[in-house]
Amino acid sequence: MPLVAFDKKGERLGMGGGFYDRALAYKKQGIHSGKPLLIGIGHQCQLADAIPTNSWDIDIDIMVTDKKIYHRFSC
Repeated sequence: MPLVAFDKKGERLGMGGGFYDRALAYKKQGIHSGKPLLIGIGHQCQLADAIPTNSWDIDIDIMVTDKKIYHRFSC
């Protein structure tokens, strides 16, 4: 999933269009829990202390950076 920033809780700051949040909204309802596995790819410098969230935001399960892999399994 594309992103501008992420935090260690799996929250992501997207590009502002809400496309992924709308397309994956079923995950908030527990439908097909855990599938698909949502993986963000970016740079370590995109790590933020905290990302502000809204009720419709969909978080990521794994974040892969050039320095580290962060796991946050919600499934």
